[in-house]
Amino acid sequence: MKRAFFLAGLALLAGLSSATAQHSTITRDAFRLRADSLVLAYLAESHAPGASFAVIRGNDTLAFGGYGLANVDASKAPTAATIYEIGSNTKQFTSAAIMKLVEQGRVKLDDDLSKYVPQFPLQGRKVSIHQLLTHTSGIHDYTSSKEWPKTWNDPLSPDSIIRFVAADTFDFAPGSAYRYDNTGYVLLGMVIEKASGQKYADYLNAQFFKPLGLRQTSYCPSRPSDPAFALGYSKGTTGTERAKFLDQSHPFAAGALCATVGDFVKWQRALAGGKVVSPASYALMSTADTLNSGRKINYGFGLVPGEFNGHKTVSHTGGIPGFTTAATYVPDDSLSIVVFTNYDGESPQRVVQNLLRVAYGEAPVVASPPRARAAAATSLSPVDRDAIVGSYVLKLPNGQLLPIKFFIDGARLMAQAQGQDANELQYLGNYAFGVAFDPALRFTFTMDAGKATKVTLLQGGATIEGPRVP
Repeated sequence: MKRAFFLAGLALLAGLSSATAQHSTITRDAFRLRADSLVLAYLAESHAPGASFAVIRGNDTLAFGGYGLANVDASKAPTAATIYEIGSNTKQFTSAAIMKLVEQGRVKLDDDLSKYVPQFPLQGRKVSIHQLLTHTSGIHDYTSSKEWPKTWNDPLSPDSIIRFVAADTFDFAPGSAYRYDNTGYVLLGMVIEKASGQKYADYLNAQFFKPLGLRQTSYCPSRPSDPAFALGYSKGTTGTERAKFLDQSHPFAAGALCATVGDFVKWQRALAGGKVVSPASYALMSTADTLNSGRKINYGFGLVPGEFNGHKTVSHTGGIPGFTTAATYVPDDSLSIVVFTNYDGESPQRVVQNLLRVAYGEAPVVASPPRARAAAATSLSPVDRDAIVGSYVLKLPNGQLLPIKFFIDGARLMAQAQGQDANELQYLGNYAFGVAFDPALRFTFTMDAGKATKVTLLQGGATIEGPRVP
């Protein structure tokens, strides 16, 4: 079982780009052919049952539809109107709700959590609303609790959810580091309820869903009866199977919303266009935040800032049992790219990245076939693997230094940049490695006397080197 299902699969070193700004000019007919091919290739390679997608540039619908099966047993195909659980893409709705309350004077970003949730033990520390929004509070993630999966069938209150980690020591001092944290967003949901006097779902419905006309966006029902909802699937031992049940009270404000790709596009545009929160609030949500030390992290408030071809991008991903989702918005071109799938075995993030490339006239990056990746992964000897394990420091194009470590987790070789989630590496031969979320990214190690002395990262057109450190 995965450690956490509704984490955002944030891209390692997301946002690096050395290209100058170029506007998207591809025609609808040319784009749709490429989009269909990319989505169908994803379904074939990942064995995901189905996917819905929307790519809209300004008033021009470049691609809008679905392929595969939303319900395998009923042989029901998905459409752009199929409803999916969106997992951690919920977090931007939660952060927008907090910013709405900030604008109304009901919450302050520097307020201490104890003002709204006094029952959560802060162990003598101060945790601000700001730190909860940016995953810098240090509070432990309840999805890592060994006891939590035993309760998936049971409806739980937010108080019961945070109780899984209430006695845990903090992962770090608040504001000193970044670590993706679902507990923080459950706590933010509790803050919304306390400050607004409404249930989380009711507040979002009144403030966002109804005013914006998001008719197919809601707090997910645990057992939907509406055939418009896709059924969720997982990778089983003998093939694709129905995902394990998770009562929707568990993800709460960290990942319990459902939507269609069309509604999500409306949301992206309303959020960026000042119809949800003020431009100043959106700027905070979509700008990389800063730790106490002054070091920037690649996260805002429920959104991930990035860059492609000289354009700012705003993205997030989501995953929950049976579903994975990915979405990117390019404000300069009013370009929305959204892909939702009813499968938790492989994120559609690389599909979104390739659709982004095609929208700007670049060739998509094709991943190696699964069998080829698996064969390559077995060809790395234990000796070579151990020669790579260690700590390195990358010098980024802006002059900042970014520590990154390579380590073994079971049989897997992992990479983890400071302040970011760990990612499994796929061996490609000749001391080169890729990652699943970005088929174009490469780590290549320089060897000397049987030991790696330097790592070179190729991502987004940038080449970054980092020496090994003791």
